[in-house]
Amino acid sequence: MEDQIVNEVRKSRELILEKFNGDLSGFFKFIREEESKNSNRLARIRTIKKEIRENVLK
Repeated sequence: MEDQIVNEVRKSRELILEKFNGDLSGFFKFIREEESKNSNRLARIRTIKKEIRENVLK
């Protein structure tokens, strides 16, 4: 049985490994750099937990 989502994840993994020549350290460095450029777009765990608490206590 083929799973479309699993196949998509595997293909994405192959493309990432290809782009970074199999160097996961390089990939994670790239991710950290992108995060620092777009820090206002990242979800923060504390913020999410605070919102959940506020919504539950209403």
